[in-house]
Amino acid sequence: MDNLSLTLEPRSIIGKKVKTLRREGMVPASICGKGVPTETFQLDAKTFGLVYRKVGRTGLIDLQLPSGTRSAFVRQVQIHPVSRQFLHVDFRIVDLRVEMTADVPVVAVGTNELVERGDGVLTISLQTLHVKALPADIPQNIEVDISKIADFSTVLHVSDLDLGDKVQVLTSPEEALATITPSRMEAEEEAITEQEQLGEPELAGEDADTDTTQADEGESA
Repeated sequence: MDNLSLTLEPRSIIGKKVKTLRREGMVPASICGKGVPTETFQLDAKTFGLVYRKVGRTGLIDLQLPSGTRSAFVRQVQIHPVSRQFLHVDFRIVDLRVEMTADVPVVAVGTNELVERGDGVLTISLQTLHVKALPADIPQNIEVDISKIADFSTVLHVSDLDLGDKVQVLTSPEEALATITPSRMEAEEEAITEQEQLGEPELAGEDADTDTTQADEGESA
């Protein structure tokens, strides 16, 4: 599958004046990387938004630069908290021949009967996994199949994942990935069942009343 492409234009406007670029539908950007001098650019905001929604921070992008095409990842994106406008983008230039590390998002896939019936609540314990691989082998996300959680006692760990030989997971294999816990309704039903199995306790007040009555009758005799 070919990488998505973005065209970056040289940028001469810096500082507070970049607001003008944003009003014109452009996003200020910069590139960096090992052995790569930091340079400033600009690119079309709408086009970047479309690409970013597909690749996130773990998908390779072909950057069309004045000096040629370079492979890169989105390193950081600044977004306005209210308008959600892109304020600035940092791209990380990579060497496709050199392994790198990345934090890859964890996503749940599949279905689980406990969750579907409303008996259980799914908990994903880790939002990302730290991995090492060649840039082209970095997965865009890591899928956790929740159908493998058979009951409330089952815990999926990092060691249960199979990402192949090209990706090394640096996160501890003992870390819990996903669990399903009883929903509130399920927990309440279990508590009621346990109480019914124990049976109803004798009321202390009944014995107390009987003792009092016997004592009164003894005094009257």
